[in-house]
Amino acid sequence: MKRQNNLLNFGLQVNRISDSMSVLALDLETKNMSYEIGGFGNTHMFKVSTVATWNGESGSVYVDEPVDSFAKAGVETKPLSQLKFDLDDHLKKGGILLGHNIAAFDLPILRDSMDIYCIHKYLNEQKYIDTSKILVKEHGERFQLKNLVKCSLSDAKLMDSADAPKLWKQGNHTEVVEYCLKDTQLVYDLWKYGKDKGFVKAFSTEKEKYMELGVDW
Repeated sequence: MKRQNNLLNFGLQVNRISDSMSVLALDLETKNMSYEIGGFGNTHMFKVSTVATWNGESGSVYVDEPVDSFAKAGVETKPLSQLKFDLDDHLKKGGILLGHNIAAFDLPILRDSMDIYCIHKYLNEQKYIDTSKILVKEHGERFQLKNLVKCSLSDAKLMDSADAPKLWKQGNHTEVVEYCLKDTQLVYDLWKYGKDKGFVKAFSTEKEKYMELGVDW
């Protein structure tokens, strides 16, 4: 009986690892700002500078400009043109995408600006986890990623999102790619924290207090 229980526990552990590995955090940065193209509704007019993905152990950065090597961090550098093939492979393997506000920002831009066809399936079949969308639905308040990771993980974003296009235009490409990659790692860690504990922490500006927000993702 003890051996059988050990085998069952091992099987559950393998399933948990498999489930986690099927979740791929994704974040992108753009070369231009929304006000330059008439608002967020014109997603086809955004120009993507870099995209990063992270599965909890390793990841990829997609960028066409020369940047410093990320190999030491377990991250592979690839051209932006490779992204559509990798996302398509991930979908065919039963994987899902993870991001903070990914349904309203990242995925529509990948679909409309980069013409990545498989994004239609990710959106239509809800093959994604949007931590921002879930928290708004469950708690009626929008929480910024920097708020959540500070309170839940005692960690921080490398910069404000509005700074990325400015730095890109100044030629600081590696800095922007590092920021994008760090955001995917933060989102993944936040998702894992909530999955393990059943809640995440944040400061509510509406209630003016720190809160534990129940999550089931």
